[in-house]
Amino acid sequence: MRKREKAYLLLSKLEEMYPDANTELKNWNTPFQFLVCIMLSAQTTDRQVNKITERLFNEYPDGYTMSLATQREIEKYISSVNYFHTKAKHIKKMSEIIMRKYNGDVPVSLEELLELPGVGYKTANVFLNDLYQSNQGIAVDTHVKKTAIKYGLTKNENPDKISKDLEKIYKKEDWYKINRYFVLYGRYDFDKDLI
Repeated sequence: MRKREKAYLLLSKLEEMYPDANTELKNWNTPFQFLVCIMLSAQTTDRQVNKITERLFNEYPDGYTMSLATQREIEKYISSVNYFHTKAKHIKKMSEIIMRKYNGDVPVSLEELLELPGVGYKTANVFLNDLYQSNQGIAVDTHVKKTAIKYGLTKNENPDKISKDLEKIYKKEDWYKINRYFVLYGRYDFDKDLI
């Protein structure tokens, strides 16, 4: 079976397994809040992020209020996630830039998102693909990585290289699907062989 055939067979099986696939991040109502959730979820479970975001967004619901908070004030709400000092610093700076440069709106181009502190290729593409099915790239986290390796879609270990490998295999209009389905499989059903 050719790599592309195998990749699409895997995707179709995952679409059957998870017909309602969606992010497991909760408590957000705006693109700004969703971006903050994704930033917080790096090296931290979605479950842990969900425990803190309701209180965080009650206090700081938008870029304006978040930009006025001190790093230490933000840290008080997010101290239970990994790397909370760095994340608080990035969230504050990101909020300031969004207010100054984008009038409080989160940009929707990959290039502009990548200029924000704490927003890398994975974070930007999770944001763009989950909200807008934007297909500007494929987000690779631990679950996507191990799924892609298990099914021979990449030999790379580096997430950026895995993104590029998957972007060559899958048609651009399907890029938004990869992270959402591979994550659920990697998180809950990795021990099941699908092909």
